[in-house]
Order: sequence, then structure tokens, then C-alpha cells
Amino acid sequence: MAQTAGKRTAQAEKPKGGKIALIVALAVVVILIGGYLILCAAAGSGTFLPNTTVAGIDLGGQTQEQALDTLKTQLPDRLSQLSVPFVCEGQEFTIPGSDATVDDQAVESALQEALDQQSGSFFTRGAQYLGAITGGAQYSVPVTLKDTPAVVTEAVKKYADPEAQTTWEVSGDQLVFHKGVTGRTIDVNALTDAAAERFTQLLNDSSTENTPLETQVTTAPPLDPDFDAIQKEVTVEAADAYLDKSTKQIVPSVTGVSLDTAAAKSALDSAAEGSDVSVPLTKTEPKMTTADLEANLFKDVLGTGTTSCAGPSNRWYNIDLAASRVNGTILLPGEVFSYNDLAGPYTKSSGYKDAGTYQNGQSIDATAGGICQLSSTIYWVTLKANLETVERSKHAFNGGYMPVIGTDATVWSNQIDFKFKNSTDYPIKIETYQDKNHKLHVTIYGTDTTGIHGEPYSVTVSTTPYKNTYKPDPNHPAGAEPRRDPNYSRYNGVTVDVYQKLVDKNGNTVDTIFLYRNSYKSSDAVYYYNPADAARWGIDPSTGLKTLTPVEPTPTPTATPSATPSATPSATPSATPSATPSATPSPAPSATPTPEPTPTTGPGMLPEDSVPPAAETPAA
Repeated sequence: MAQTAGKRTAQAEKPKGGKIALIVALAVVVILIGGYLILCAAAGSGTFLPNTTVAGIDLGGQTQEQALDTLKTQLPDRLSQLSVPFVCEGQEFTIPGSDATVDDQAVESALQEALDQQSGSFFTRGAQYLGAITGGAQYSVPVTLKDTPAVVTEAVKKYADPEAQTTWEVSGDQLVFHKGVTGRTIDVNALTDAAAERFTQLLNDSSTENTPLETQVTTAPPLDPDFDAIQKEVTVEAADAYLDKSTKQIVPSVTGVSLDTAAAKSALDSAAEGSDVSVPLTKTEPKMTTADLEANLFKDVLGTGTTSCAGPSNRWYNIDLAASRVNGTILLPGEVFSYNDLAGPYTKSSGYKDAGTYQNGQSIDATAGGICQLSSTIYWVTLKANLETVERSKHAFNGGYMPVIGTDATVWSNQIDFKFKNSTDYPIKIETYQDKNHKLHVTIYGTDTTGIHGEPYSVTVSTTPYKNTYKPDPNHPAGAEPRRDPNYSRYNGVTVDVYQKLVDKNGNTVDTIFLYRNSYKSSDAVYYYNPADAARWGIDPSTGLKTLTPVEPTPTPTATPSATPSATPSATPSATPSATPSATPSPAPSATPTPEPTPTTGPGMLPEDSVPPAAETPAA
């Protein structure tokens, strides 16, 4: 029983070896964890991990600043120990490492990349450190060449013969090509790029095999020149000489130049390399050369004319002012003269005064009255000069100051203008002035290239005589003869056909051109009479004309009654009434009313309408 009990006691005891193993295992785990934590701390110390290389240089354990100093110190030495061979036409050349360089910015970027790879959480850094111990990390730095290596230049000089490109120049009337020649070329850029890449490989990986680079020499014929660009450069547009109106100076003419590119290309293609090829340039002379314009400018009187100016002084003043504004005007070929643009605006603020003009046959004052005489005289002279009329309108009445009826030209505000074109090949100049005798002179100077001038004339088609019209005026003295109103001018109406006769320098008529038919209204005289005297003067009140037979009034006897009646009838008859009637007292004549003028807005004066009818305003 005791023996059995002892065995049971022995089985209940635990072995000591199991505890020891557990303790050892725990100790190992603690040591490993502690060691890993130490590695994590070491990886985060701000230094590069072990076996970290940049451009083949080990930077493990160094700070970024230390690593940068290391690279700046060792890289030049490393590069100087390197070289890159290349072969050209069977000859081997060597590019020394001294021709290579590493950019500081590239070095700093590589260092920053290495540091960025070490970043991470605290507990992952230990694994990075372990990885660095077992393998490490390599970072490359690109290499560049400072300039074209001298040895490359040497190879180019020895084996390359660059093609001579075709050049050209203008020599007189010729375009001369210097044709290029075929050459041998080496692609220097490709060679230097390949050499830089090889230096980069050698610097960052010492195991790189450094076999010679192959360099190809190629032949290349000269390129064809850019014929379109050549044509654009040599082409010059012909330009006529002309007169600069602002400076009064002649701007010289320009001879045109052009190139037949097809002919030039054909000639160059057929020429041998290295030869000169001449291609004629096409010259185009301008229509108006400098010498031609200088010799002919304003040398001829194309047309001239004079009209007489009626007063009063304000009308003469207005004509003077308009003439001063037009005088000296120069028109280049094709330019259009506008009377309104030059003489206007027709306002007091512009300097014009009130002067007589006509509306509905009545003379009234209006601003700028009289200026139509200048526009009309200029028009008449342009017909003599055989210039092209662009715009012209007639007056409603024949003003009487134009030598040829139908050659007037009215203007009105900005609505009716007189315009003509310089239809010659040369500039023209207009001279206008009024002399001390109030003669208005207009002369157009230019260059007579045709020898033909105009002689305008008109043929009367019909006339309408003016009438004497009579208007009743109760204030007009009874028995007095009708009184004429001086404000109403008397004009006969007339219709004319206007012609332009073209005459050569020998006086021969070469053509006669019908221009137009113009009709001018008549303007009737106005008289005032006492209404009681209509029969006396034979006036028909319904028409205002003297169409009736005048009838003298018959005197009427008047009986004079006795002041005191007789009581007894007298046997003697009373005195016979006097045959002579007593004089009827005449009312004192009142002042004849002046007709109220129709409002006007400017020179020319409109007829009955307030809007100017087409091609018709009264005489100014």
C-alpha cells in the first residue's frame, strides 16, 4: 500500500525543463522585439540605410548633408576615370570622362528620392532596415556632356564634309543661284546623346559593358531652296508716283519685280552642283513714273470760267468765304470733289452771313445766300475740262448769272451736293477767287493727255413769260396806280436742252453729247391795288390778272338840301344841282404790308415744299 502511494506521489510532480524552455522562448521574443525596435529607431535616425548607393557611391549611415558633400567630392573623380569609345569609318576615338558632368540638381533629386523611400511608420522602418542590410538600394544620376567633345569635332573634320546648301542673291535684273554640293555628314547630336547615356550607365553600374559606339557617316545632296519664300522676298508690287496732298510732295514710283518660280526651278535642277545659275527677273514699270509726274504736274489749264457776282456786300462776302475754302483743292486721279464737304457747313457759326436768295420768286435773306454761284461756276468749268459729273441738281429758277442756261448747280444743307470726279490720269488743282470787281474766277489745272476740251451749250425748247399779277390791298390808296412789290423778282420760265460739245486741240468737233433737259419756273411780278379800283385797272379779281377792259368810274351828282324850308312854295324853281359832285374824302393810305417771308433753313432756299424736290431748288 505504501509503495503504491509513493508511485502516485511521483506522478503528480511537474518537470522543471518545460518551465525553462518557456522562459527562454519568452526571453528570445523579448530580445527580438527589442532588437527590432532598435532597428526601427535606427532607421528613423535621419541617416541613409545601409547599402544605399547613389551613382555607385555608398552613402549608408550618412545624413543628407553628409551624402551631398560625399557625392560632390567623389563624383568628379569617378567621372574622370570613365571614358566612352566610338568608331567612325573604322577608326576608334575615345571621349574622356572630363568632358562629362553631373548636374547638382540631379544629385539632390536622387538623394531626396532615397530619403523618400525610407519614409514610413515607426514599425515599418525596422523591416526597411533589414531589407537594406540584405540587399540595399541603388539610385542613378544622369550624366550629360558639357559641350561637343573635341574628339567628336575631330572625327567630323576628318570624315564629314557637310553639304553646301544652295544660296541665292539678286544681281541687277537677275536672280543668281549658287547651287550647293552633296556632302558627308555625321549625326553629332545622336552621337553625343549615346555617349551621355553610356557615361550614365558606367557611372551608376560598374558592370556595364563599354563596347565602342558605332557612328554612321551619311551622304546628303543639297536641299532645294524654298522657291515660294524666294518669290515672296523678291516680289515687289509696281506702284505709281503720286502727289501727297498733305505735304505737296511727289511720292516716287516703284518698279514691280516678280519671279517665274517654275522657270527658276527648272534651271536650277538642270545645273551642275557647285555652279551658278542666273534666272531673269520680270520687271513691271508703273503706269505713272516719278519723272512723268514731275514733268506734267498741273502744267495745263483744263478749264476756266468767270461769272459776275451781284451784291449786296453780304453776298459777296459769302462767295469770298466759300471760294477761300475751295481754293487750292487737289484731287488725285479717281477722287471725288464734294462742294458741301469743302464749303460747308452753311451756318453762321461757320462764318457765313445772311444774304439775298429766292423762294417762290420772292427775294429773302438766308444764311450763306450766294454760295450757289460758286458751285454753279465750278460745274460749268468742269464741263469745259471734260471731267465726270457725279452729282448735280438744278435750281427752280434761272438765276441769270450763268453764261449758259442749264449749267447751274445748286446746293442745300447736307441734302443736295455738287460732286465731280477727277477722271484724268493726273492730279488736278482747283483755283477759285473773287476779284475786286466782283468777278468770280474758277480755273482747273491738270495734265491734258487727250487734247479734247468741252464746250457746253444749251438750246431753248420753250419759254414761259412771267406775268404781272395783282393782289388786292385795302390799304392801298384808292385811285392810285398799282404798286409793284420789289421783293418779287421777274423771271421768264424756260426749258432748255443742254449739250456737251467735245472739241480737239485743232478746233474740230469730235462729238456732241446730249446731257439733259432742264426746266426752270417763271417768277411773276406782284402788284398791289385798292379793291375798289379793280374795274378802273381792268383787273379780274378771280385771277389777279389784267384781262378786263378798264372802266373809268362815272361821277354821281349830289343834291344840296335847303337849310330852312319855305312856308310858301316859291314860284321860282330851286337852283339846279351842281353837275360836279363833291369830292369824296380819300382814306389816308396805310403802309403797305410787307409779305411775311417763308422760313428758311439754309442757302438755296426751297420752293413751295418744305422738303427739297428732286434735283430742284431756287436760285441762290
